[in-house]
Amino acid sequence: MLMPALKLRHYLLIFLTLALPLPIPAQTNAPTTNTAPVYPPPPKGIVFLHDVVIGKGGDTDLHAEIAYPENATGPLPAIIFIHGGGWISGSNKGGPLLRIAQTGYFAASIEYRLSKVAQWPAQIQDCKLGVRWLRANAAQYHVDPNHIGVWGTSAGGHLVACLGTMGDVKEYEGDGGYPGVSSAVQAVVDYYGPTDLTDPALNKPIVTYENTLFGVPFEQNPALWKSASPLFYVKAGDPPMFIAQGDSDILVPIDHSIRFDQALTKAGVPHQFIIVKNGGHDFKPLPGKTLDPSGYEINKALNAFLAKYLKTP
Repeated sequence: MLMPALKLRHYLLIFLTLALPLPIPAQTNAPTTNTAPVYPPPPKGIVFLHDVVIGKGGDTDLHAEIAYPENATGPLPAIIFIHGGGWISGSNKGGPLLRIAQTGYFAASIEYRLSKVAQWPAQIQDCKLGVRWLRANAAQYHVDPNHIGVWGTSAGGHLVACLGTMGDVKEYEGDGGYPGVSSAVQAVVDYYGPTDLTDPALNKPIVTYENTLFGVPFEQNPALWKSASPLFYVKAGDPPMFIAQGDSDILVPIDHSIRFDQALTKAGVPHQFIIVKNGGHDFKPLPGKTLDPSGYEINKALNAFLAKYLKTP
């Protein structure tokens, strides 16, 4: 959510060894508005579109970056990527869109209102809008509307967990566009997202960002903070989920994912949970240590999960 940029060697390792790379975490100095794309030119056979308007966040247009295989022969399963940044920073101009598209998915990275602009529940309302936009325009983009997954890191991981567990919370739909279209998702990939925003063990910087997200300290309105905690919404029938977090995460305690895993198990929700030994908040290994499982192994498991639950048979 708020870690320094990965070093060049990590980029090289990703592109040389992984079938579907680990997403780049948002950074503290990430842009708070849309800027020029940070992507390289798209590979041959991949369509890449910028600043596609998906609807309104308040009175402001919200956008998506999208990428998809040019010569798809049938409806594509889709993955919507949601960036991190403590709900206060970050941009939809990053993430693993091109690599997702190269593996046979329609990929979109959606913009949502940051907490400097609007407070909770604006963020989940905008994310639900993104799902409705894609489902409403599925035919135009050759997307299978019944196979839409979401993938988020850190604050984005929190928001995709909300999408997976808060599908029946009508007040979180918002009025940004496409009323009556379902915002349900068929798969969730949560990388090191907080799931219980009422947890006093959250690192102090995270609590600072939460104060901005809600506009009031926890003590003044604990119900509001709980309302944004996906842990308390888990129920039977939620979509399959893939959760991964480093055991040495100093921003979001690993207990968040552990308790989320336990709640999903109790509710009978299909899911997979990977604890990454020696991994920090963005899976960056501790000094002198190696990740276990490795980045390659994490991505292999993720690919299998997505193929099982998202790709059209």
